[in-house]
Amino acid sequence: MTLFPIYWLLVTALTPHYLVWGHVGVVPPAVSSEGFAMAFRRVDWVLAFANSLGIALLTTGLVLCVAVPAAYAFGRLEFPGRRPLFAAVLFLAVFPPQSIAIPLYELFVTPIPGLSESAPTVYQTPAAVVLPISAFAMPLSLGLLTVFFAGIPDDLEDAARIAGATRVQALWRVVVPLARPGIVSVATLVFVAAYTEQFFTLFMTVGDGAVETTVQLEIYNIYNPFWALAYPNLLAAAGLIGLIPSFLVLLFVSGNLDGWLSAWGAATN
Repeated sequence: MTLFPIYWLLVTALTPHYLVWGHVGVVPPAVSSEGFAMAFRRVDWVLAFANSLGIALLTTGLVLCVAVPAAYAFGRLEFPGRRPLFAAVLFLAVFPPQSIAIPLYELFVTPIPGLSESAPTVYQTPAAVVLPISAFAMPLSLGLLTVFFAGIPDDLEDAARIAGATRVQALWRVVVPLARPGIVSVATLVFVAAYTEQFFTLFMTVGDGAVETTVQLEIYNIYNPFWALAYPNLLAAAGLIGLIPSFLVLLFVSGNLDGWLSAWGAATN
């Protein structure tokens, strides 16, 4: 049942447009490639994929660079206020993106302090999409990684410290390799969320800017009353093409995650 929506998209994409309304079933009544052909003609997929993948990779890298050391601190160190601070960070996850959209817009269209009024702003740049998505992905990422780091026995890190490693060296040489299943899982979640993000992509890139097109923007531009009613197979085909990078990432991770989790379980038991 999980894959049924994908299958339904495929059936719709392969059905001729004049047979979609009222004739689509479990098996296409007729097979046509017109939906995919129109999708490739109307969309510059190379540029769209490049921009979307760039945003997703930048977001994933930023989240991991902040969440990994922060999760190590929350999961393995004792310091005053650790629990209240950790609870406060997790509480940030309850805020919907729409609640800060207007303040973010005002912030991003304002020139950087100390520069002239004509100085470039963050709005309509990749940073206007990467920063908000990273901020909203951070609490969940931090919480999941903290659980993984806390489950690694202290004896392994202590042995590295006795052998002469600094705390930072022990983190990167002992803790991070053992926590690889958690890090890869979080990276996958963030990547897919950033790649499929629509709200900030549409809200922060309106007009002519550095982010001229993404997969989400292209599918959004296709979706209008005429095309939705006349050529629903076009929308289904574009949606399937846009899912290819996420599918490949999930396929790669699912093929290796069992081994990584087994190694993590053996180290923590």
